[in-house]
Amino acid sequence: MIVNRRNRFVMDVLLGDTVVACHCPVTGRIGDLVFDGVPCLISTTNDSRRNTTFTVEAISIDADEQWIGIHQGRANDFVAYCLDTGALPVFPYSKHVEREQVIGTSRLDFKVDGVYMEVKAPLTELFVTPLPRFERRAVTRPVETERLIRHLETLIATLPETKRAVLLYVFLYDAPVFTGNPNRKQDARIRQLIRDAIADGLEIWQLNCRFTAEGIVPLHCAETTSHFK
Repeated sequence: MIVNRRNRFVMDVLLGDTVVACHCPVTGRIGDLVFDGVPCLISTTNDSRRNTTFTVEAISIDADEQWIGIHQGRANDFVAYCLDTGALPVFPYSKHVEREQVIGTSRLDFKVDGVYMEVKAPLTELFVTPLPRFERRAVTRPVETERLIRHLETLIATLPETKRAVLLYVFLYDAPVFTGNPNRKQDARIRQLIRDAIADGLEIWQLNCRFTAEGIVPLHCAETTSHFK
């Protein structure tokens, strides 16, 4: 159980009778939540370069105790696994997969058979109903999305050459169709960028997964491009 989020990088977690410092893999907001008393799953590492032995992998904030994976690096690793095993419908027959592709001053997550794909695991909003005991922090400023905009612009810039590019939203829980928040100025800008690029070959896909103590299980993956038009 999380005792508190000490800062952007560390959560204090009650493990048995001891409070231990755990790495928080998300530097930004996670659903605008105050984390006191939130159940969590943690992992351990023997990496001597790490300041903490533990990492918070998932949290639960709903009555059904659905685990919500918050380790965005796990999302990329799982996508790589799905590509290697032919389990990702967006590229069902991929033959050549490359990761971390440098394009100009930016970097895209994957290049699959010559097509670039950027993976995003949104966490600033959580699409589940929190229990009453979990308070929400007051949002005093817009969600910072400049990094996403930069990557999206880089992804779109590959279209004249490749004629196809993919933005894949990954949720390590079962989320509804994600289209951003139209009430936020930055999200509106993202939607406009996407809308303008769809005609040139940009596709939007969403992969939902179930996060368990044993691992990640894919639930469903579908193209959601039409929701952005």
